[in-house]
Amino acid sequence: MLPTHEGGDRRRFLKLLALVGLSAAVDVPRAVAQATRHATPKPVPLAAPLPAKPDTAAAAAKTEPSEDARALAEIIKRRYGKHLTDPQLAKVTEELENRIQAGRRMRDIKLANGEEPETVFRA
Repeated sequence: MLPTHEGGDRRRFLKLLALVGLSAAVDVPRAVAQATRHATPKPVPLAAPLPAKPDTAAAAAKTEPSEDARALAEIIKRRYGKHLTDPQLAKVTEELENRIQAGRRMRDIKLANGEEPETVFRA
């Protein structure tokens, strides 16, 4: 007997999908165990040394926020200043500056006439 509404079919499908995923997770270790039972162990290669960390001293140096970021931060301070401490307001100003700089970098990217935006499909 078919359900009278669409939700029942969807629920049944999702339950079936969960069972299939669970059965695959259970069968994989058994298959690996059977495949490796008669296999000879291979030597493990030595790990390569980790690359040196990049110099973050230059990145850590704070730059003065732009006039636009300061103006926007002043609006935030006027509207929400009684709820923000000075360190929080400084972080807001820093975030505004980061977003302004990101917008400028995006505008600097030149696209060819035939280039289309990346399409993201969501179900």
